[in-house]
Amino acid sequence: MAKKKVNKFNTKPTNIGVVNPYALVELKLKKKVNWKQVKNPRKLLEKTLNMPYKKLFDPKFNSPLYPGLKVNPKTKRVEKIKALSDENDQINVLIHAVILDPWRDAGVFFKEASEMMDPVQGALADCYHIAAQSSVAWARTYAIAQRTRATGTNQQSFVDLIRFYDDGQVNNIEVSERIPMTTGSNPSFIYARSSEQGEIWPAIYEKAYAKWKGSTSGDRPDYSVLNYGDPVLACAQLTGLRKYYYSNPSLSTDVIWTRIRENCMSQKTFNPMVAWTYGSSNEDVDYNNTNIVANHAYSLIGWHTASGKRYVVLRNPWGQTEPSISADGGTWYVWDAPYHFGPGWTRAVALTPNDGIFALGLAAFKSYFAGFGLVK
Repeated sequence: MAKKKVNKFNTKPTNIGVVNPYALVELKLKKKVNWKQVKNPRKLLEKTLNMPYKKLFDPKFNSPLYPGLKVNPKTKRVEKIKALSDENDQINVLIHAVILDPWRDAGVFFKEASEMMDPVQGALADCYHIAAQSSVAWARTYAIAQRTRATGTNQQSFVDLIRFYDDGQVNNIEVSERIPMTTGSNPSFIYARSSEQGEIWPAIYEKAYAKWKGSTSGDRPDYSVLNYGDPVLACAQLTGLRKYYYSNPSLSTDVIWTRIRENCMSQKTFNPMVAWTYGSSNEDVDYNNTNIVANHAYSLIGWHTASGKRYVVLRNPWGQTEPSISADGGTWYVWDAPYHFGPGWTRAVALTPNDGIFALGLAAFKSYFAGFGLVK
């Protein structure tokens, strides 16, 4: 009897995470940057982070975007460093130097409602959680909710209750809406923020997640406990739904296409889905000059066809940086309806602007992504 071939890649994502370089640059510069007005964003990233652009997105080059990670030279897999040196811990040192005390209330929980484009990752390697936020907001909108109560002797203070799930157990976490901000007359976000100005629900969910993961009793959790994780698990923790994982190397493109489409209605996911890349470039995949980020989690939001070609539609939780290969630059027409299949509408999503949403060719998705998963 022939031996079954062992897949050398992990089926489940392990230690997925990378810092948003745009948020890190703003942190180092101590000011907000209007990236749409920057003539050469790559040059600013290279200059501020002191590394060539093409080396930023792979931990094997000791990029500052992967604090506390290393690539094992024998296994070629990404592993956590047990003890961080001052050099590798430079992000936390930088953050502690600019956090304003006390923390600030930076806006309202919902400006409108939870939307797929809202969550934008900050200077923390928790892309897995921010991608999950976006996927849940897109596919199961009502799972993102504000539950608020008044506190204090005069009932003039408020806290939000954020709900997370763990193997059937419901965990209710209370946090105020004060979050760490940079110092100065024009403070900006350090960690998660919303693409919609004045809205803070992604930041509040992230704060509560840090409080839960770190078993913090107070209102100021250690955010570093969120560095690196599992995006499928993060979706389950936000919804209480069951996890399903798929390994790209073990599936044909046709099977991948079928698995994605069976969780969509009219090209849009109705079950929250995420995808992740390999930990680093290796003999089978090379991320150099692709604008696809190693060890990164993306929201998988649907499928698309154009000129007879099949595409997987994804969103980078940075809110920008899209592949330079095998991407369609047209328009994605998707029927946007709630999960219960009530009244909906056709949404036209342009795939050309640098907003993080892109359609990647199915073959390229299979090659450059290690796997994908969903909850239902």
